[in-house]
Amino acid sequence: MEDPKGRRIMIAWMAMWESHMPEQEYNWAGAMTIPRQLEWVDGEIYSNPIPELQELRGNLVELEHVTVREEKIIPELMGESYELDVTIDAKSTEQFGVKVRVSEQEETVIGYSRLEGKVIFDRNRSGKGPKGIRKAPVQLKENLLHLRIFVDHSSVEVFINEGEKVMSARVYPDENSTGISFFSDEEINIVSLKKWDLKKCIPPMCESFA
Repeated sequence: MEDPKGRRIMIAWMAMWESHMPEQEYNWAGAMTIPRQLEWVDGEIYSNPIPELQELRGNLVELEHVTVREEKIIPELMGESYELDVTIDAKSTEQFGVKVRVSEQEETVIGYSRLEGKVIFDRNRSGKGPKGIRKAPVQLKENLLHLRIFVDHSSVEVFINEGEKVMSARVYPDENSTGISFFSDEEINIVSLKKWDLKKCIPPMCESFA
């Protein structure tokens, strides 16, 4: 759709009718993505969250120049509903990435393979619901990967390199799966990281009828 500011705004459907989703047991019918602004950049469509979503931010945690080798859990990073903005210097590593909604039994993995030149979204240990691995071709820019990740109770939306690619999926982890960790097969540097808890954008139904 086109809004009064002339922006092209897209809201996508985030569940396939033929897929078995746990919420169907409770007569829910899927979910929509967050609103995205579409722009034409050098012959390609870029997709980014609308700026108004920044109004939902709270409780900022900010880190810079964090070294990771193998796997590193950052204790001050956790949650069920948040926005994570991270820039990673891949250095010479072949595979690296971030895991969200992590516990001993569960994790949702957003990784990068230099050999394949792809971002890899792995839901095989994401809890209930559909499994599987998705891949999107992405080239590092000056050896950097930028990820802007929106995590909610049953969804993960990943905006890659300022909206060059977007990957979205439903996940159904246990409520105790709240950790965030980073991994790599060689040393990487988290150049910058910001994490905000996200407030609700729609008030509870009981408030609507108060």
